[in-house]
Parts: sequence; C-alpha cells; structure tokens
Amino acid sequence: MRKVALLFSAGVESSCLLFHYAQERELVLPVYVRFGFEWESTEYVHAQKLWLYLKKRFPNILPPRVTFLKGVRKKGELEIPLRNFLLVSAIASTALKRGIKRIALGSLGAYPFPDNNRAYFDRLEELISTGIRDSFSIETPFMRLEKEDIVRRFYRRFPLNMTFSCIEPVKGMHCGRCIKCSERQEGFKRAGIEDPTLYVFSAPPES
Repeated sequence: MRKVALLFSAGVESSCLLFHYAQERELVLPVYVRFGFEWESTEYVHAQKLWLYLKKRFPNILPPRVTFLKGVRKKGELEIPLRNFLLVSAIASTALKRGIKRIALGSLGAYPFPDNNRAYFDRLEELISTGIRDSFSIETPFMRLEKEDIVRRFYRRFPLNMTFSCIEPVKGMHCGRCIKCSERQEGFKRAGIEDPTLYVFSAPPES
C-alpha cells in the first residue's frame, strides 16, 4: 500500500484532500501543525471530529499526528511569513520518521504569496531529496484550483458543513465575520451552492 502524509487542519481544502487520498486506498497520515494561534484549539476539535467521521469509512487513515511550530502573523492578514517552508519541513520530518517519502498539501495557489506556487514546492522537493539522498515528493493536487472549484467537486460527496476555517471562533462555531469566514462564504457563493455552514453572525462585516 502506498503511503502519504498530508497537512490536515479541518479546513475545506485539507479535509477534502484527506478524503481524496483516503478514497485512493492510500495509507494516509494526517498531520496537524500548531503555530500557537488562539483559534487552533477550536480548530483541532473540529479536525478530530472529521477524522473520526472519515475513519469509520476508511480504515486506511492513520491517527492524526500533532506537531508544533512558531509562526509570525500580522493581525488581520492571512499571510504567515515562511508558512509553507515551515509546514513542509514539519510534515516531511514527521513523515520520514515513519518511512513515508511523500507528502501532500491542499494549496490552491489562489493567494499571491511568494511561497504559494508549484515552482516553490518543486525547489523544496529537490532540496529535501538531496538532503535525504533519496527521492521525496511534495504533491499539490488542488494547485491552480479556486475554493469554489473544491466546493463544486466535493459537494454531496463530503460533509462540507463539518469543515472549519475561522480565526475568531465564538463558542466553538464560525464567527461569520473574520477574513476566513468571509473567504469561505465567497467560495460557496461563487460555486452557486448554498453554504451549509453555521455562523454565529449571519453576514461578514461591511467592507
């Protein structure tokens, strides 16, 4: 059985990524990376619920591993400097300890960050392969897609209402106003699909 370790955070892309590889009958190791941000405790609760849901259907999904990193983020902004470098390093280290030489991320390439493109991942892939003296692959099957493409592709196949992506959760729920909630709402709107997500506040703030 082929093995892959992947970034899993309960968001739409990473949850659909886990489902995607599980369906391929791969032995899948979900890795949750904690940067120390305030919303992560709530996010991880949702990640565990999603994992339990999928584990009942796919015995080839291994228990999630949690790894810790430090990240710098400016309030109100999505970009975390060196985010993908840190994520790839953490997931690669976790994977290699278990004899896994493939990792996957749900990156869309939609954000114009300097480390969020296939060329960047290709260079990291080459560096890691050189460092371990063996072939190592970084897979990004959703690259060049938009969030609405993911919503359309997995709607009715996967419980998108169970996914979670909010940086200001209220009592364990999406706030409905933060930048991640707004992005989520826009993705469903562009997909032409009713958003099944429950929000504490029904609409994003005025721009």
